Amino acid sequence: MLSVLDFDRFLMGFSLGVHIILASIGIALPVIIILAEFLGIRKKDKIYTTLAKRLSLILIVLFAVGTASGTLVALELFLLWPKFMALVGQVAILPVYIEVFAFFLEAIFLAIYMLSWDSFDNKYVHVFFGVLVGIGGAASAILITMLNSFMNTPNGFNISTYLSTGRIVGVNPLAIFSTPATGIEVSHVLATSYFAGAFIFCAYMAYRLLKCDPKYKEYYMKGLKITFSLVVIATFFSVVTGIISINSLASIQPEKYAALEANLFTRSNASEIIGGILINGTLRDYFSIPGLQSALLGSSNAVAPGLNEFPKSTWPPLIVHDTFDLMVFLGFGFGLFVLIVLVLQLIRKKPFEKRWILYLIVIAGGVAVLLLELGWMTAEVGRQPWIIYNVMLVSEAANYSTSIIPIVIGLIVVYALILPITAIMLKMLFRDRELSKELGIP
Repeated sequence: MLSVLDFDRFLMGFSLGVHIILASIGIALPVIIILAEFLGIRKKDKIYTTLAKRLSLILIVLFAVGTASGTLVALELFLLWPKFMALVGQVAILPVYIEVFAFFLEAIFLAIYMLSWDSFDNKYVHVFFGVLVGIGGAASAILITMLNSFMNTPNGFNISTYLSTGRIVGVNPLAIFSTPATGIEVSHVLATSYFAGAFIFCAYMAYRLLKCDPKYKEYYMKGLKITFSLVVIATFFSVVTGIISINSLASIQPEKYAALEANLFTRSNASEIIGGILINGTLRDYFSIPGLQSALLGSSNAVAPGLNEFPKSTWPPLIVHDTFDLMVFLGFGFGLFVLIVLVLQLIRKKPFEKRWILYLIVIAGGVAVLLLELGWMTAEVGRQPWIIYNVMLVSEAANYSTSIIPIVIGLIVVYALILPITAIMLKMLFRDRELSKELGIP
């Protein structure tokens, strides 16, 4: 039978899983719009300008839906995890307050951007307001990620006193801006958000190229090239920051690192373990690459931490090894595909005119979302059983009142409907906006 804690965990995981898709689109879409408008001005090309205008309408809808989704997530934190928020409220709340101002920045300049398309003699002034929208969206992601960094590597108060007495003393509210995990976690979240958000639109442009009337081909082709360019850059930084992030876990969260790598025992010259099933305390049916894990940590003699160093009560669920392996496997295949398409483009083989590549791009759009979710799942489940690493257990932070169960069920229904309702809203938005009229073609 499901416990109240199970309900708490499922709602938080499900709602964040939905919200992270909306948030990634909200971070990447302003950049796509800015690039399209800039190219439209620079090249005096109406197609790019039309693309920017139509995408900005999508941004308005997703901004509204994302705002509602994010508000619900914030309310869930107070509703489901009261003891966690009591500690955060005294030690690490500052980024959340500042995020409100980042949200206002994004909302205000988005309104100005949408209402001032033809208001400036210098068209680049309008682009500048679009840049401010993008900065606001990225700033919100950075500030919320700082709170997550605190959960992974807490600082800013006397932890030993809190653990022994429950009192919160020695508070430094500015310390949250520089936890050991902050830099790499912020970098990786931004890179993967631009990657996933951009590829969703990249896949959409490819899909439309496969289905559209030939007179619209140039429009979708230019949209595909812009979004793919952002995907290439974001993929590179996602890979680099991802490798650094995993390696940093060996020192800042060794239990999580050991679980991701399926290291049951500490060892040097460690092999990279791929796959495997844990049976009676023994890992079986796995494939290993000798010495690779230690080499990735810096040298063949590098020591890879093992789960044997920690009590079993603090071991993360070992399913994270499988989600980690799947993420790496899909990520490697995805990166290789992006590289092949980029090379074909550079040698002028016109890959976007090949239908099989367009079909693969559409499929890759779904893979990009799956990668985003796998990364989030691996990172958050890998911190279990802690909600604040080595400070507070998830079980200690939860709300156990059975009165919240109907609320939880209602919120689950809301989140299950958010994405399909958003898709319907977007379809209705463009129902009476014929592309041919906006492009000025018969």
